[in-house]
Amino acid sequence: MRGFTHYISGLAAATFFAALVGDLRLGILIPVIAAASAYFPDFVDFKFGKFLARRDYEIDPAPWDEKKHYAPRLVKVSELSEENRYQFFAIEGTVEDILARGSGKVSYKVLREDGSEETVTEEYNSIVFTLNDGTGKITVEAFGDDYEFFEEEFGKIEEGKKLLVFGYVDVGEEGLKLVVSDAPHPQGIADTIARAIEEAYREGERIVKIHNIRLPGDVYRRFLVHLDPPRREVRVEMGPIVTPGGVAIGGEVPEYRKYGVAKVSVPFIKTYPKPTRIDSFSGPEIAFRRAQFRGKTVVKDRFLPWHHGFSHSLTMGMIIGLVVFAFFKLIGYEHATELALASMIGQWLHVFEDQLGFMGSNLLPPITKDVVPGFKLGESGSGLTNFSTAWLMIAFMIWNFNRFTDPRPIPMSDAKLLLLLAWPSIVGFAIAIVRSFRLRREISELMDYYTNLEAFEEMEEVGGI
Repeated sequence: MRGFTHYISGLAAATFFAALVGDLRLGILIPVIAAASAYFPDFVDFKFGKFLARRDYEIDPAPWDEKKHYAPRLVKVSELSEENRYQFFAIEGTVEDILARGSGKVSYKVLREDGSEETVTEEYNSIVFTLNDGTGKITVEAFGDDYEFFEEEFGKIEEGKKLLVFGYVDVGEEGLKLVVSDAPHPQGIADTIARAIEEAYREGERIVKIHNIRLPGDVYRRFLVHLDPPRREVRVEMGPIVTPGGVAIGGEVPEYRKYGVAKVSVPFIKTYPKPTRIDSFSGPEIAFRRAQFRGKTVVKDRFLPWHHGFSHSLTMGMIIGLVVFAFFKLIGYEHATELALASMIGQWLHVFEDQLGFMGSNLLPPITKDVVPGFKLGESGSGLTNFSTAWLMIAFMIWNFNRFTDPRPIPMSDAKLLLLLAWPSIVGFAIAIVRSFRLRREISELMDYYTNLEAFEEMEEVGGI
């Protein structure tokens, strides 16, 4: 659930205590501590946990410019190496030598929505030249749609012309080169994820951080990571430019540099039947862990491994209650006991609400050691489940204020009033439950498919990697 939903839930928890409602009516805002307690788990994870977590690989397809805080970063030729292959950069320099101008036909494979491949052949124009920025020189290539855009932007390319070139770094027979483009090449992302999965199979775990691609104008280049266990492939698809809200505004990349595909030599499974989408906000972290799946050794993925740990446990709720009680008792707050209980319940509501999703939580550490899977009612960002939950909490607040006020502003029985207030949430949750059946069926079918996957058997026959 979203942070706003958790915060509203904490406020609702406070209104179940008549003493705290009385304080709020007098303008005493101390009961709001319960709302802060409800938000506390996400605050800890996103403000501290994500920065302290171990990362084995950091995939940064388009490093930010340090001053402007968006990509591409303006770099010098002398700063680049083979480690920057497929990353998106900008170089400013002078055209030193035109090496080739030409045209021809290029063939490449594209992936269709059903996972099938198709070979496409098309004509292209191209130019190859060397660019010197004073620290060194690098070969620059532009062809196809990128060539057309390049000459529209800069006119005819001649020796001695000064240019600011955007593109991704590649490695050719002659060494480093910059391929003109408006996005990084997805192959580097796919290669690194595939390497992490194979290492996790041997070593036990690898955690991968995938940075997003922020562009000038506060927009983002979207890309998707598909884990395809049946094909033993990691596929990365470079998508359009999107707003911070995820609305596509164009900027699709040409098909010939839209996909990156990397083969994986070990069995792995994906626990969520949708690709991982990276666009606005911070990019995700994925843990790949060696696990046993129905008697077979595989690698499983876990989204945001630092999230939903101890901070999202019932144990943490008890600790919060004790700390709140001790502090407010010490300073002499009359309703410290009620506030402590409301704070604990608020944090527990956060845990329960997140349990409705997919990730689940480690509920009672140190008694429990691992995450309990969620109920899969909806994704954390689902507008339907967030609205239904927030509306229900607001209904509880109205209901509690009414029943703790004499005379009651709304002269109606408690049960009837609560039903009238809560029906939109009841309808919303009913729709979410119906929708969840389809996703549960997809996950179940996926897991059954993994169980009978011939590729798993092959791994055992050859003894793994």
